[in-house]
Amino acid sequence: MSSINFGGLVDVQVTRRPEKAAIVTREGTWTYRRLHEAVHALAARLADDGVGQGDRVALLGYNSKEYVAALLAVYRLGAIAVPINYRLQRDELRHLVADSGACAALVDRDLVGDLEAATATGAFRTRICLDGDGPEGWSPFASVVEEEAGRTVPLTALGHDSVQRIMYTSGTTSRPKGVMVTHGMSLLNVAVSASELALHADDTIMITSPLYHVAAMDAPGLNTLFVGGTLVLMRKFDARLAIEMMVENRVTGGIFVQSILHAIRDADQGSDLSSVRWMMFGAASGELYADIRRRFPTTRLIQSYGMTEACSMIACISEAMAESKYGTVGTAVPYVEYKVVDWRDEEVPRGQAGEVLLRGPKITPGYWGDDQRTAEAMRGGWFHTGDVGVVDEDGFLSITDRLKDMIRSGGENVASSEIERVIYELGGVQEVAVIGVPDPTWQEVPKAYVVPKPGAALTEQELIDHCRSRLASFKTPKHVAFLDSLPRNPSGKVLKTRLRKDSVDA
Repeated sequence: MSSINFGGLVDVQVTRRPEKAAIVTREGTWTYRRLHEAVHALAARLADDGVGQGDRVALLGYNSKEYVAALLAVYRLGAIAVPINYRLQRDELRHLVADSGACAALVDRDLVGDLEAATATGAFRTRICLDGDGPEGWSPFASVVEEEAGRTVPLTALGHDSVQRIMYTSGTTSRPKGVMVTHGMSLLNVAVSASELALHADDTIMITSPLYHVAAMDAPGLNTLFVGGTLVLMRKFDARLAIEMMVENRVTGGIFVQSILHAIRDADQGSDLSSVRWMMFGAASGELYADIRRRFPTTRLIQSYGMTEACSMIACISEAMAESKYGTVGTAVPYVEYKVVDWRDEEVPRGQAGEVLLRGPKITPGYWGDDQRTAEAMRGGWFHTGDVGVVDEDGFLSITDRLKDMIRSGGENVASSEIERVIYELGGVQEVAVIGVPDPTWQEVPKAYVVPKPGAALTEQELIDHCRSRLASFKTPKHVAFLDSLPRNPSGKVLKTRLRKDSVDA
């Protein structure tokens, strides 16, 4: 590879293993040779249309072989990919396209209408429909690849700080922030994936989350292709189909957010999943973890901590410490350093909670076009995560809450996660989220939103009594609401902002 450009992986793999399966989907399989051809052909068309180094290219689509090829083609040119959440509303789409200054668009057919309604698509130099014939003015991906077949495009030489993509956060409290991910960050994350997961060319890794999220693209995601493994992609997640594809393709690993773990657990009918070597997840209740451990007795279950601003992994639990340090997310991965501080940004003693700060070459240089937010997040030379954590006496990190999720009751700070952990001990609880709601006496009091397991008969008083027997009175929920499901963002995180809004509106 002639430069640090991540897009060069196709040149390496087409030489080493041209006929090996690179990407498997329900619609078919691409070998590394086919992926190489598609990347070069698409890059050639984009270059002909004037797309080059530093230009931004919007990608709006479901998981597919074409989506992966589009990413690698954009990288190859030294252009900057802008993966967009396909669940966004048109006003949000309009903001992201304008904020990034995207000059080209590669979009799934079903989503073209939303993009056209939200933006002035005439500003795009190139408009390509990823999965078939689009409306007038949109070139089908397959036609582009056929027309440009045989062409090759030189790999643009790039450095560590060259921006590879802009990944917009979910924006639950304000306008989304465009996190700059560099080629250097991405390549360091390959090294982390390879070392922490023993990732290698024999691996077949399933992607269950959308590729616009680091939990799919980077953990380990496209890193699988970098080491010559095989990616199994689902266009959209479906638990039963996921299990079928895991069995058919002898999947060896994958990252599963908590909501997906729940779905797989509930859909599994005893399929042969003995090929699964490891499963990574960011968080799981004790009850869910125990269920997964019983179902996968020989599989390595990996608790980890990551975020977009760190190009995925920040901390990871080692196999040797998985049981003795259960409940922690392990220790820092290579190229990342963390510490826990108080409100003055002064480091706190081991065992004391505070905000988690990060630094290192795998951390973002900042937010696209937003110097104010960058300066605020990077003050003192450390990235402020907004996560509350505790480092134990051995240096293992536990993430206990988000700063904004701390409940302030009667002068006491209460971690909503502590209350959630206790509620999960009740056998009839499938999911729970706790927030603080206004109270005239105590400022805030805890309110629990509970999703019961099918057939479970839980009552508000039963839940409150359970908590009162295990928690201080100021930590015991004063209100309980039962729901069919919890609201979540596309990465599977519970939208507590929506619960707060619904509580105020109620």
